[in-house]
Amino acid sequence: MIEQILNNNHNIKIKSFLGDGAYDSNENFKYLKEKRIRPIIKVKRNSIISTKNNKIRNREVGFQIRIIINGRRKKESMDKDGSLKQCFHL
Repeated sequence: MIEQILNNNHNIKIKSFLGDGAYDSNENFKYLKEKRIRPIIKVKRNSIISTKNNKIRNREVGFQIRIIINGRRKKESMDKDGSLKQCFHL
């Protein structure tokens, strides 16, 4: 999807990507890093910080763990059910 946007609109710069848990994979985090797009992806509940994970994915796991520890249940960008909406920031 990102490739289509970038290929069809050469003047557009995507700054960040919001995605739900379906986009939580090391491959997606690596791809977004290569494209210099900030990933904002809800990681799976049982995610841990690991040396096998992409550095940026580990940062997001840590961030979301801190949110849970601090007692905040939702990010501002989450829906009422706690899932992130998929969207692009141009």
